[in-house]
Amino acid sequence: MISVLSAIVAVVAFLLPFAARAAPAHEALVVGNGTYTTMPSLPGCLLSAHSVAAALRSLGFGVIEKEDATSGGTDAAISEFSHRIAAASGASGVVYICGYATSYVDRPFILPVSANMTRPADVLTQGVLAKSVLDTVTKNGIGAALFVLDLTVPPGADANLGLSSLTQTALPDALGLIAVSQPRPLNTVTPLAAALVADLKNPQIQVGPLLADLQRQLAGSAASVGAFRAPLATASLAGAPVAVATSPAPQASAPNAALPVDDQMTEADRRRVQSALTKLGYYDGKVDGIFGPDTRAAIRRYQHEIGAAMTGKLTAEQASKLGGGS
Repeated sequence: MISVLSAIVAVVAFLLPFAARAAPAHEALVVGNGTYTTMPSLPGCLLSAHSVAAALRSLGFGVIEKEDATSGGTDAAISEFSHRIAAASGASGVVYICGYATSYVDRPFILPVSANMTRPADVLTQGVLAKSVLDTVTKNGIGAALFVLDLTVPPGADANLGLSSLTQTALPDALGLIAVSQPRPLNTVTPLAAALVADLKNPQIQVGPLLADLQRQLAGSAASVGAFRAPLATASLAGAPVAVATSPAPQASAPNAALPVDDQMTEADRRRVQSALTKLGYYDGKVDGIFGPDTRAAIRRYQHEIGAAMTGKLTAEQASKLGGGS
């Protein structure tokens, strides 16, 4: 019995270093809310969040990406992010959230897609207090951190989102923060997201210079910077980028043939669609012939670009055009 226990202990001791090395050194939470139930859609937020998530993954971040998050989905994502950074003490972290927001008693609240605001106080039960998300970053032993809010004011709401309150409490020296608001919905990638993605192409990123460049690039745009805080200490977000290996996707027997509606596609047809979405920059997941949430999101992005209804399901005409058929 003792020899068996000793063997188990030895195996665990041998495997622990490998498990530690496998864990990512950087963690990120990216939320893009675009398909609201009671407010105009924000397709720009879906595109922006996906672009930021892809840029962070290329830098080696473990990314929790949530699209069209409800209140419960937002809470679950925040909880998962909190557990990840608590388990990787000292790791660098990034939070990027794009969507509608409003204020109550001078405090900003992020609005999930399920929010149904009939009176101002409804935000207390249906919104997510921005400060609570910021607290997730500051209270879990995180190292260098970048906190980014890319918000839009709902129609008819007060343009003052109370974002300055985010910098009125003690924050870690290595944390940088920028929060902006747009006065109207955007159909394209937001100015802040475009600038952030461009800066994330540098494999060695210092939070302070990155924030200064974001502020510079936003000057003259419609986005209004409501909160800005440069880190008080030198803070490096990321090291060298990692290469993502993908297996070549098998093609359908007739690569240029017309495709059917996606419910009638073969596995090879679905792989062909995923490959086409990847080449166009809409999709960065596995080419596995499975139309899961990531593929559906990529299809919606493609449909938005061609001016079609963002259903997430391809018509035969859309599929054939995408796949290079007639």
